[in-house]
Amino acid sequence: MSTRSMILMEQENGEYMGVYCHCDGYLTHNGALLIDHYSDREKVKELVGLGDLSYLAPRIIPYPDRAHSFDKPQRGVCIFYGRDRGETSTEATKVTLEELDGDPWIEYTYVFGLDDKWRYFEYRALEKGLKSLDKDLNSIFEDWGFPRPKGIYGWYTKSDIERLKSQSIEGEENREEEKYMDKITK
Repeated sequence: MSTRSMILMEQENGEYMGVYCHCDGYLTHNGALLIDHYSDREKVKELVGLGDLSYLAPRIIPYPDRAHSFDKPQRGVCIFYGRDRGETSTEATKVTLEELDGDPWIEYTYVFGLDDKWRYFEYRALEKGLKSLDKDLNSIFEDWGFPRPKGIYGWYTKSDIERLKSQSIEGEENREEEKYMDKITK
């Protein structure tokens, strides 16, 4: 089962242009990827410009010396319905937040604002307003007891959370030991 989302870019005239993304729309995957890899207007414009996605990843453009398609994707590269699957009518469309809020197919809507910040809302939650993606994403990990790891995206099971928490604690202990060794060797 997929967690479907929309990725929107606010326009100067107050309208929104957006693309559909079929897979992994939850905050700890698409939300984290958008913050980590799509935080400037030109990059978001390039992403939205390629139309609807099957899968969001850190890279938009595949390496030119290797094949990339829906059936044989390059690791870490977005999969677009038009470019990589040959489908038509997949370009970005003008949408309103209200119509997306009532669309049962869209579980998360991500909005890149004119202030170059990511916000979002979940299905049927627009009345609460657009929420800060960065703040809420970091809160998830704070609730789990460790800071959000950069470069790790996905849906986390209890064992994943415990492993990441353990790695975070070990990493913090190593940083403290390095600081101590620097201090006593100077």
